[in-house]
Amino acid sequence: MNRRKVAFFALTAALGSLAGCGDRPGSAPEVPAEELAARVPLLDSIHAVMHPMWHEAYPAKDYTAIAEAVSRFEPLMAALDTVRLPSILQDKQARWDEQKTLLKSTFEGLKAAVEAGSAEQMLAFTEAFHMNYEGMVRIIRPVVPELEAFHQQLYALYHYYGPAYDLEKIRAAADSMAAVIPNLKAAQLPARLADLQGNFEGAVQILELRVSELRSTLENPSREAVQAAIEAVHDAYHGVEEIFG
Repeated sequence: MNRRKVAFFALTAALGSLAGCGDRPGSAPEVPAEELAARVPLLDSIHAVMHPMWHEAYPAKDYTAIAEAVSRFEPLMAALDTVRLPSILQDKQARWDEQKTLLKSTFEGLKAAVEAGSAEQMLAFTEAFHMNYEGMVRIIRPVVPELEAFHQQLYALYHYYGPAYDLEKIRAAADSMAAVIPNLKAAQLPARLADLQGNFEGAVQILELRVSELRSTLENPSREAVQAAIEAVHDAYHGVEEIFG
């Protein structure tokens, strides 16, 4: 059992013990909006410099413009080390840290190429720097936008409503997740991931089944059965995400 599951069951057990009320429904607070915002504003600032460098300076081989962009990137790269991912993205921290290291490494290569006046290396590192920036963006933005809507409901369910056994909010979250499923089933992956379409559709079918099972469990609920069904939905969601690496 992984740490996430251990933490979930420990929290639900602790809350149930404190309440001393067995299957009696509890009450969960509303989830702070900032916890559900899967955004890193610094990436937007980097994009403001990256876009003209990649779409204008790079194809035009405008080395002066690339050099000017490097000077603008410098404080932004330093600021990356101060970024804290929002709570909804905490499970992506390891990937974020790994990709950040790659991004900063290629930036150092680009900076060295500018200092050396090497046109060939400037172009090569500009391409690598852009590629690694896009890798960071993909970490926080799901390949399929509908997954973000589903994840927001799941986050609240898994970290707030389930542990508190707030049946009213659990039912509302389950209904909201079910409403997203048709859009997920209709989603088409981008061309670069087209060969994963079948795997994606199969994983979404499993997710649909687990949400349906949760809703059925809620018709005649017990704390243990509901929490097990929530855990199953959580696992199925990560099964969808893991398709994309």
